[in-house]
Amino acid sequence: MSTYLDAVRFMAAVAVFISHVSVQRFTGGFLWQSEPYGDEAVDVFFVLSGFVIAYVSNQSETTLRGYAIARLARIYSVAFPVLLVTFALDAIGIKLRPDLYSATWGYVAHGKVLQFVTSLSFTDRLWWADIHQGSDKPYWSLSFEVWYYVIFACIIFGKGRAKIVSTVIAVILAGPNIISLFPLWLIGVGCYHVCSHERDKTLGMALCIGPLLLWVTYEIWAWHGHRLTGIELPWTSNRDQILQDYVVGSLFAVHLVGFNTISSGISGVLLRFSKQIKWAAGATFTIYLFHYPITQFLTTVIPWEPSALPTRLVLFPGVLVIMFAIAELTERRKEGWRQLFANLVSHIQTAARQLHLRSA
Repeated sequence: MSTYLDAVRFMAAVAVFISHVSVQRFTGGFLWQSEPYGDEAVDVFFVLSGFVIAYVSNQSETTLRGYAIARLARIYSVAFPVLLVTFALDAIGIKLRPDLYSATWGYVAHGKVLQFVTSLSFTDRLWWADIHQGSDKPYWSLSFEVWYYVIFACIIFGKGRAKIVSTVIAVILAGPNIISLFPLWLIGVGCYHVCSHERDKTLGMALCIGPLLLWVTYEIWAWHGHRLTGIELPWTSNRDQILQDYVVGSLFAVHLVGFNTISSGISGVLLRFSKQIKWAAGATFTIYLFHYPITQFLTTVIPWEPSALPTRLVLFPGVLVIMFAIAELTERRKEGWRQLFANLVSHIQTAARQLHLRSA
């Protein structure tokens, strides 16, 4: 099952990457048909995130300290480097080709300090805030996810009245925009717990294949102009496909339950390539967060037209190779970040104990 989750995680990251690079201004609209599937891949990510967090909190990160250190290391091993790279490349790129850094596609040139600080603290999407991170358009979902980690920690590790109070405070701080997709993340949590129970193989096969057929049916229906978008709810910000989010996320979650039931019969195929899949999945976070600012910057130095073959070769396979190289310095090195945060937490705990002793 873990190998399958890694494979899906990697494919979802690549889907987001392709959907962004396929736009007209990057590659002349090459593979433009993939554009709608980037949003659906994000839905898959949210469900997978809830599933994985439910798993680790039950298996390895069973204390608040262990959970916090692991989450901080996972997030900041990529978030901090990508913010530095994004703002540095944006500063160079806008000097080289200011016409390519346009407000028409969401680039905000002013307030860089505010952008950096709120992005690093994941406060850029609280309530109806919509603070951009330079040219890194996918970063928004990371801020959502971090607050889901916080709320989940309050629920799992809190006790008594403190659990209720801390959870309510976290939800209020996050605001309706972030909370609007929290149930989607919780579907992933529920999916993990459902997977822990045995069920009939025939039912499992139906749960595995049925949602995929419904998903394909929806895509055909959407292809004919009936996609569930353009329906923005009052409490969401710039998310007019929230109904589609829940349809796709729910179908994927049911599929996971079914696959888990029948996975023992087909695990041999996945296990044969488990090392390669795990290695590729080890760059997922980097691919997701780094590809847009890197692609945007490369357009300022590429001498060819967007529709030219060399441009497409640089921005598709070329950028993907760059992402794997960057991953060697970011998420594949998160153990150093883990040690950093472990030391920081230890110092905080020591200081808190000393303060308590002095006040006693």
